[in-house]
Amino acid sequence: MATAVIDVLRRFLPSFLASAPALCPAQWRAVWAFTHCRTPVMGGHLYGCGKCGRREFAYHSCNHRSCPQCGRTATAEWVERELGKRVGAPYFMVTFTLPAELRCLFFGPGAKEAYDLLFASSAGALREKLADPRWLGATHSGFTGILHTWTQQLLFHPHIHYIVPGAGIDAAGRVVTVKNANFLIRVEVLAGAFRQHFRDLIASTGLRADPAVWTKDWGVNIREFGSGSNAIKYLGAYVCRTAIGDSRILSVRGEELTYQWKDRANNNAIRTETIPGTEFLRRYLLHVLPRGMRSIRYFGFCHPAAKKKREQVAFHTGRPLLVGPVDPSAFTKPRPARCCPRCDTPLRRLGTVSLEQPTTRGPPPFTLS
Repeated sequence: MATAVIDVLRRFLPSFLASAPALCPAQWRAVWAFTHCRTPVMGGHLYGCGKCGRREFAYHSCNHRSCPQCGRTATAEWVERELGKRVGAPYFMVTFTLPAELRCLFFGPGAKEAYDLLFASSAGALREKLADPRWLGATHSGFTGILHTWTQQLLFHPHIHYIVPGAGIDAAGRVVTVKNANFLIRVEVLAGAFRQHFRDLIASTGLRADPAVWTKDWGVNIREFGSGSNAIKYLGAYVCRTAIGDSRILSVRGEELTYQWKDRANNNAIRTETIPGTEFLRRYLLHVLPRGMRSIRYFGFCHPAAKKKREQVAFHTGRPLLVGPVDPSAFTKPRPARCCPRCDTPLRRLGTVSLEQPTTRGPPPFTLS
């Protein structure tokens, strides 16, 4: 049975903190969250079984995006929502990666500003080239950006994946689509625009960059993804989840743990690595984003507020539109009832668990509803 990531974090946290790490406020907040997630400190509810009399305490989740226990429901809802927003054009995944020399910008007081620059420069370059008549020619395009900061080995590697439909609206108000379902924009053209946008934007801030980066090739990758469903499902696995899942933790022995990772440079060959538990925690906390940072951003007709333009593009690219009143229940899945682990009978909520941490051993105090 795989070891849960949350158990690994809690196990090695005391020895990690004993080394007096230099953590920013956002990282301290994340440490507190996954330490207390689904414990009496968070409060919760008391449930009872009317058949066998068993009582169950269900504590609240912290809902911190860096907590490995949270995010499953939000991820499923995001995937379902984005699948319903697709238009009838070919889809592409466009990935923007910064040179290694610029990664230092994402640590310290200017971290949030650096992430905003990464979003602004990549989205600006993509919007500019999609409007070029040589490519799509859409003055009003749409795409969704998802920020990732990790590699398979949990090393810091900031990059943004964009889900891009190959359609948009031109200057005359007509819906246009890509001429070739396997081609969006020349990679080197988009990379050059990305570099120039980032250089122009960073010049207006107090951030500094190594001058050598402006002569390097910047990492841009474009892949075709058919109807877009596979791209949404692939990225959905990381939208509201952390950088590593429970299934990748192979063993924990003493002060070390062994996990598996995919070697992307060698046809996704499965590798294993054994590292100290404190090093695992250090790597894990590298991916805690600044407070208030939005890791998913919507642009153009993919923005939730641009429903009319999105429907226009969808209609002219062959996607059916729903007309008339819609039953909301058709798009919402009822949550499964909480059942008794002993006799599988649906449980009934009896009361609310106190938000205060109990000072004595035994069940936490609660009030009846």
